[in-house]
Amino acid sequence: MLGVLVVLCRRDRRHRERREQRREDLISQTLDKGYSDRAIMVECMTYATAGMVTTREFIVMVAWYMFDRAEIRERFLAADEERQIAILQEILRLEPIAGLLYRRVDEDLDTTSLGQARAGAQFAIDLRAVNSDESAVGACPHMLDPDRAQRQNENGTFMSFGDGPHRCPGWQVALRETRVFIDRLLRVPGIRLEREPDMRWNAMLMSYELRNAIVACDRA
Repeated sequence: MLGVLVVLCRRDRRHRERREQRREDLISQTLDKGYSDRAIMVECMTYATAGMVTTREFIVMVAWYMFDRAEIRERFLAADEERQIAILQEILRLEPIAGLLYRRVDEDLDTTSLGQARAGAQFAIDLRAVNSDESAVGACPHMLDPDRAQRQNENGTFMSFGDGPHRCPGWQVALRETRVFIDRLLRVPGIRLEREPDMRWNAMLMSYELRNAIVACDRA
């Protein structure tokens, strides 16, 4: 209960600050759109929850890759920060957290892969299909290739964080949190995966969940 009161107090204080002086943040944007206090709280909680949940799943997926593939692990540990991020982006391309991206058409489109689309029509974009499309990502799309983005002159995550004005606002934070955690984890003496995680599908979030992995290390 105390935690809820603290959150509400901080929210009210930030609302007052943003009403007096707008900033480049979510609360200011929602105030400009006329959102109610309740709607602003829902937006902030959605952003926070989405960021925590997706980053957690991605960290487990990356660790699984590293434990399972010694060559990728060695390359990651020997790389500088930029190259480590490139490896993470390539893993995310192959294993995007979100499966589908929904977008609504703002105006009539005469030509799409499904024919004509009227304004207001909603499309579901299969991110896995896009990220494994050879015409978009280059040859051998199912192979983990950290040099792919540089060779293709593309953003390394491709569509994994969405695109356009609704691109994930926390994507840089998620990648850097993952990089720091995984780098330190893999340098623990004798670190190993004793039980692979169970994978299941969250139909509501359209994303995978990884549970029950067991990691062990040598005694100090």
